[in-house]
Amino acid sequence: MDPTLSRGDQARAAILDAARHLFVTRGYHGTSMRAIAQAAGRRSVAGLYNHFATKEAIFVALIAERNPYDVLFGMLEEALANAHTLADFVHAALRQVLRVLPQHYDFLQLAQIDLREFGGKNIAHLLQHATFPRLLDLLRRVQTLPDAAQLDDLVWIRTLASLVIGFLVTEQMAPAGLFGDLSTDEWAARLADIVLYGLRGPRGG
Repeated sequence: MDPTLSRGDQARAAILDAARHLFVTRGYHGTSMRAIAQAAGRRSVAGLYNHFATKEAIFVALIAERNPYDVLFGMLEEALANAHTLADFVHAALRQVLRVLPQHYDFLQLAQIDLREFGGKNIAHLLQHATFPRLLDLLRRVQTLPDAAQLDDLVWIRTLASLVIGFLVTEQMAPAGLFGDLSTDEWAARLADIVLYGLRGPRGG
């Protein structure tokens, strides 16, 4: 816990940490306010209500405040700053994203809970108001790289999101050894080649 936080902020952070673990491991309906209070340092349920009016309010705060998008954008911005070509960017971005995002797999699980329990409204709000504007700005700058194709923004977003999320899900679900012994960086390089050149291989190859 960050010692620079006030006691109230520390309590709020402990509640969010506990709720995140319980929602992922027990499900939304399998998690009670009492269970969250116990897991957050044996607090009273009344103490939770000093910070959050309802269990749903805790869940909404998790989606809004504990998402990995600042980390993701930091990696993408760094990849773009150091890229001279689209290939530079795609290789660097996928290498960094595939290394780091598995550490945030539980957020994907929270997103799945949001889809089941709330029709995806919280994720949709986050994407529409916080994530998409930043991503669109970044992709428009990516498309100024000398070898970048002028694709529709939404095609870029959906293609890259499908690739990354698909990798994360199959990495978690597949039995050990199913996909061989390639390292994450090796997978990133191969997926980057698919993005850049399709299934026919590098141009001129």
